[in-house]
Amino acid sequence: MTSRTTFVSRGTRTTIAGEGSLLELAQQAGLMLPSLCGGRGKCAKCRVHPRGPTSDPTSLEAELLSPEELSRGIRLGCQAHPAGEVEVEVEEEVLDKGDYVEIAVTPDPCVRTLPLVLPVPAMHDDLADIERIRVGLGRPVTVGLETLRRLPGVLREAEFRVTAALFDHGGSEELLALTPGDRSGAAYGLAFDIGTTTVVGHLLDLATGRELARSARQNGQQPWGADVLSRASHAMEQRDGLAALQAAVAGTLNQIIEDCCRGVDRGQVYAVTVVGNAVMHHLALGISPASIAVSPYVSATRDGLCLPAGALGLALPNARVIFLPLIGAYVGSDTLGVILATGLDESADTQLAVDIGTNGEMALGSRDRLLACSAPAGPAFEGGEIRHGMRAARGAIDRVRIRDDVRIWTIGEAAPRGICGSGLIDALAEMVRVGIVEPGGRLLPRPTLEGRLPPPLLQRVVGEGHAWEFVLCREPSITITQHDVRQLQLAKGTILCGIRLLLDELGVEVGRIRRVLLAGAFGNFIDTKSAQGIGLLPPEISRDRIQGVGNAAGQGSRMALLSRQVQARAESVARRVEYFELSKHPRFEETFVESLRLDAERV
Repeated sequence: MTSRTTFVSRGTRTTIAGEGSLLELAQQAGLMLPSLCGGRGKCAKCRVHPRGPTSDPTSLEAELLSPEELSRGIRLGCQAHPAGEVEVEVEEEVLDKGDYVEIAVTPDPCVRTLPLVLPVPAMHDDLADIERIRVGLGRPVTVGLETLRRLPGVLREAEFRVTAALFDHGGSEELLALTPGDRSGAAYGLAFDIGTTTVVGHLLDLATGRELARSARQNGQQPWGADVLSRASHAMEQRDGLAALQAAVAGTLNQIIEDCCRGVDRGQVYAVTVVGNAVMHHLALGISPASIAVSPYVSATRDGLCLPAGALGLALPNARVIFLPLIGAYVGSDTLGVILATGLDESADTQLAVDIGTNGEMALGSRDRLLACSAPAGPAFEGGEIRHGMRAARGAIDRVRIRDDVRIWTIGEAAPRGICGSGLIDALAEMVRVGIVEPGGRLLPRPTLEGRLPPPLLQRVVGEGHAWEFVLCREPSITITQHDVRQLQLAKGTILCGIRLLLDELGVEVGRIRRVLLAGAFGNFIDTKSAQGIGLLPPEISRDRIQGVGNAAGQGSRMALLSRQVQARAESVARRVEYFELSKHPRFEETFVESLRLDAERV
C-alpha cells in the first residue's frame, strides 16, 4: 500500500504520495517545517501531530520528546514516516517583512522605456526588424535570442507602435522587451535580500522609486540546516545537493515574486538586485561553496554579476538580475548593502555597523578607512540550539524582567510557545543581574542560591546534580538551561570579539565610535541595556549612540536597483573595504576568551 500524506496549511490541502519522513514530504509539498539542524534529529524543532498510522517512535524521539508529548501523539517530522493515510497540520510562521531606514535616492535606474512609432516594412523599406528598432531609437542596441524570437510577432501585432525596454549595465544597452502601444510609464524592479533564515523582496516602480509591494518568506533551504556551513556541507557531500539548494532558494524568490506582482505584469519587471552573504550568493547562483567552507576560505568570485533571470530559474521573462559584489568570503553583499544604506563609507565620523545573526557581520570605519569581518555566532540568536528557542513569531517570549518574580511578554500577546533572541538576551541579562548565573556562565544550583533570592524566584530554579534550569513559564514549561546559557555566551562572545579586533585593527578607542548601527530586524527589537548587560556590545558606548536601522541590507539593495550611481558606488566600496578572517587574527583566542564574560564591567 502506498502511503499518502496530506498537509493542511492556511486552509490549503496538499497530498503527497510516497515514502520519506514527514519533514521531507512537507518539503515536497512546498511547506517549511521548522528545522534548524537539517533533519538530523538534533534540534527537536520539527514537532508535528500526525493523524493516521506512522512509524514507531525512534530512540531519538524518546530522548528529545517528553513522555507526555509522546502519549499525545507528538512526533518529530524528521523521524516519523507515514504508514498509510496520514494528515498533518502545518502552522507556517508569519514572518515580519522587515523595517528599514528610508533614504532618498533620485531614480536613475539601469532600465528605460521608450515609446516608438516605426515605419511599417514595404517594398522600398526592407530593413530587418532589429535594424528598424535601432533607427527608431537613434543608437545601437544589442538583443538576446529570446527577445529576438518574440520581436517579429510583437511588432506586427502592435502595428509597429511599441514600447522598447532598454537595459544599460556597463555602458552598453540591451533591448530586453517590446510591449504593444505606449507603456513607457510601466517599468518595475525587484530588490532582494537573501538571508540565511529569511528572504525579503521589494517591488519598486523604477520611474518614481515608490515601493509597491513587499514580501518575506522563510528561505527554502531551511530543511538542510540553519547555518551556512550546514548547507555548504550538504552541497559538497550530496550528489544533487547543490542543485537542490539552488532550486530551493529560486523557489523562495518565485514565491516572493508571486506575492509582490499581483496586479503587475511580470513581463514589465525588468531589473532585479540581490544581496546576501557569500554562501547564499554562491548557492543562489548554483556555484559550489566548497572553497568558502575550508581554509583558506576563498570565494569563486567577488565580482558584481549581471545575468538573465531565466538562467536562475526565476519567473521573470524579461528581467536582468544584478548581484552586488562581495566584500570577502564571509562578508557578503548584504554587509555592503548595510554600508550603502547607512552611509558608513561617506561618514566623517567613525561608525560601527553590526548585523547580529547566525553569521554576525560587522563593519567599522569612515570615509577614510573601512574594515569588516564576520563572527560565526551560530543560530542561538534565532532560537537554534536552545531547548525552547524559536524565531521571532507569534507566541515567542521577546521580553523578560525579573524582580521578586518573573514577568514575560510575548509577540502578539499570544500564549507562550518558546523564546526568541531578544527574549534570550533579556533573560540572561536579568539572570546575571540577580545572581542566578555567574559572570563565567555557570547557572547556580538552588542550594547555593538559598537565602539570596526571594522565594518565588528560588522555586523557579529546578533540577538536580549538575543539571539545573530556570523556569520562565510554567504552562507550557519554558526554561533556560545551562546548555542554553553556554550557547548564548559563545554567540555573544564571538560578536564582541569581532568588535574588539576591528577596533584594534583600526587603531581607535571605543569612545571614538560616533554611532553603533544594529542592522536587521533583530537590531530593532533588542534591548540595548540587556545587550550591554551581558557584554554583547561594549559597555563603554552610551545607549543613546546605539541605533536600530532595520533591514539596511535590503535598503541597500533597493538603492542599487534605483540608481546606477549607487551601483557604481557599490563596486568601489566593495574593493575599498579591508576584510580579514577573525579566526586568523593573532589575538583572536585571547580576545575571544576575554569576550565570554557575562559581567559588562569586565568584557
